[in-house]
Amino acid sequence: MGNVATSSKVNKNVLTVDLKLRQYSNTTIYTKRNLFVLSPSVQNAYSWFDVRKVNLDRFQQKDYKGYLLIRYFDKFLLTDLESFTKQMTPSDKYVNSPKTGAHWKFLIKPSLHTYQIMNQQTKNTYFINEVTHPELLKILSSY
Repeated sequence: MGNVATSSKVNKNVLTVDLKLRQYSNTTIYTKRNLFVLSPSVQNAYSWFDVRKVNLDRFQQKDYKGYLLIRYFDKFLLTDLESFTKQMTPSDKYVNSPKTGAHWKFLIKPSLHTYQIMNQQTKNTYFINEVTHPELLKILSSY
């Protein structure tokens, strides 16, 4: 699945129906009250995704509780968004392109019982855990 439109729809119903989150425009941002979920979909053979600075700026506009929820093929990878951004999105190391704007590029590397996210610019890594659908609902439904 290399098509961006098709890729972005994978497990979107979990966000919009099961968790009752609202998608912000045509972005990877989903919100409900004080909950902010940044949810890129990774459906490509290279396991890469990016995070746009403009989306992180929206997270910092309100007092949100934020999560990074990566829809990695048919799996859910979940972590605290604030922790992830502090460690993995340095303000001086990003890519800037006319079409996408300022953004960071990442690769997902499966490990034994967890996954690593690697920043392609800095080579820093961040561990992220897989959660099941019921675990995801339990964690995010309380908001």
